[in-house]
Amino acid sequence: MLKVLFPCLLSVCIAGTVRTQAQQRPTPLIQPILDESILIATDKPVYFPDDTLRLAIQRDDSTTTASVTPIVAIEGMKLKPAGHNTYLAVIPQTVTPGSYRILLRIVDARGQRFLYETARFVQVEEYQDIEQLGRYVNIVPLDGSSDPRTAATLIGEQVRALRVVFRRDSIRLRMGPQFVTIRTTVLLRDGTTAQSIERRVLTFRSHGDPERDRAMFIQYRTAYGAYAAISTEELDQVRLPLDSLPAWAIIKVDIDPDYTIRIGGHDGSNSVTRYFRVRGPTIEIGFSLGIPKVLYDTQSRDTIEYGNTSAMLRFYYVNAESGNRFPVSFGMGTFGVSSPIDVGVGRGGFAVSTFLDLVELTRISDLGFFKRVNAGLELTQFFPIERKARLLINAQVGFSP
Repeated sequence: MLKVLFPCLLSVCIAGTVRTQAQQRPTPLIQPILDESILIATDKPVYFPDDTLRLAIQRDDSTTTASVTPIVAIEGMKLKPAGHNTYLAVIPQTVTPGSYRILLRIVDARGQRFLYETARFVQVEEYQDIEQLGRYVNIVPLDGSSDPRTAATLIGEQVRALRVVFRRDSIRLRMGPQFVTIRTTVLLRDGTTAQSIERRVLTFRSHGDPERDRAMFIQYRTAYGAYAAISTEELDQVRLPLDSLPAWAIIKVDIDPDYTIRIGGHDGSNSVTRYFRVRGPTIEIGFSLGIPKVLYDTQSRDTIEYGNTSAMLRFYYVNAESGNRFPVSFGMGTFGVSSPIDVGVGRGGFAVSTFLDLVELTRISDLGFFKRVNAGLELTQFFPIERKARLLINAQVGFSP
């Protein structure tokens, strides 16, 4: 048995040694040297995806037997003969923008094949037109309102779920990447800005291949420094950074093309602005200071030297949808004093009141988020120190901090 196996094993070892030596033997690199000049010309300096490339070569020596065929190093693109020394090809739609070298495949008179790298390139750029935001931008779970007076009122969970969604398939062909700036501003009731956050993101029409989309995304993120921090998920949607917001604040979301990257002329109408309101309690308690002027006193014979200050704790009803305070509020505190704590015999006292805020009426029909100035008429049940209680009608101007 051993006599039979030994020759077989010896044959296998010899064959393996010969194969290993053949793989390690260097292959000679031969560069063709043609005794002629070859000129290469393209019909355009720059091409875009789906453009037709026309390439022509011109040879000085018409008697040579060597064949020369041009090649462009773009995957999936093949030049086809279209006449004497003229070739045509269509730039693929999925091509990555960049410079692609023109090569020459040469077969000499002896049938040897060579690939020669020329110094000529085909420059492919991307389309960079600005798409209309309304075609592909949405805000979910609610689209919001374009008018701050009718802002969509959201509860806490809805606010935290707010995000900008890109309908990528709605971006038209040949529009290229879309660079978008999202500004989120939170306005308080007094009109001041609590916070403002700006986010730059990009998106583009999907190529239908996740790997291809990812490769293009990495290329864009590398090329444009302002977008280096974005993630692949933000191609489809961007969450708004909103949390711990004050009650009845207004959220303003502005979406615009990023004109810092020069992809077209500025179009002021090509923008999306939406308003949202953060729902709060329907009963609010606030402190108000006022300057009252007594117009009618039911106990006018019992004279009192009214001061020019009132300080009250007020209770407001707030509309659950609009966020506007009802113009009539109820309060209790000091009235007719020289200072909020200056209460004495004949100088003022305590009161409960019903106040009709005429300024609040104007807020209801307008934005409703100005500084808390009040002005209106007040019906006051007044309890002075050591004097008879009385009912007062007075005008009042004040403010609620």
